[in-house]
Amino acid sequence: MGKMKNADSAKTREKIISAGARLIIKKGAENTSLSDIANECGISKGTLYYYYPTKSELIFEITNRHIKRLSEDIINWVGNMSEDLPPEKILQAVYSLLTRASKRGRLHLYLIYDGIAGNEESTARVREVYKIWKQTVKDGLSKIMKDNPNKDILAELILACLDGIFIQASLGIKDIPIDQMTQHILR
Repeated sequence: MGKMKNADSAKTREKIISAGARLIIKKGAENTSLSDIANECGISKGTLYYYYPTKSELIFEITNRHIKRLSEDIINWVGNMSEDLPPEKILQAVYSLLTRASKRGRLHLYLIYDGIAGNEESTARVREVYKIWKQTVKDGLSKIMKDNPNKDILAELILACLDGIFIQASLGIKDIPIDQMTQHILR
């Protein structure tokens, strides 16, 4: 019976996360209530509160999952690329891939917003996600730039630029000079 209950619990959690992501992307985080999400899932607000007592916790879970998936995609993608490609070409391709994934970009920005506008707990969780993501970027750089001693600062620059690119893409700015940016970052 316990396994059945755990499976049902996992299904409900996934249902909430999927519905929450859809609504947040469609309406924005500030215009999406937990009641909206409960209605979208066909569950009671009490059930939703059992899994996610605050909207901040749900937004964090949604965005954290997207960032983890995105990180895994990037690592796999970079790992499968030809070692003959110059690092700036790999970074250009990664940035281009990410800017085309506008839903991920919006979720990424919601995570940042929640970290800035949220309480200390939200801010601490967002900082932890950034530490993990920075390490992911450093690991990727280690694969394509084995001899470069500046991987730590490069990872910081890549993440800072990525945040900026997401902001610009979300604002509808079309001509982001990704090719030129990556050449300067990796010099």
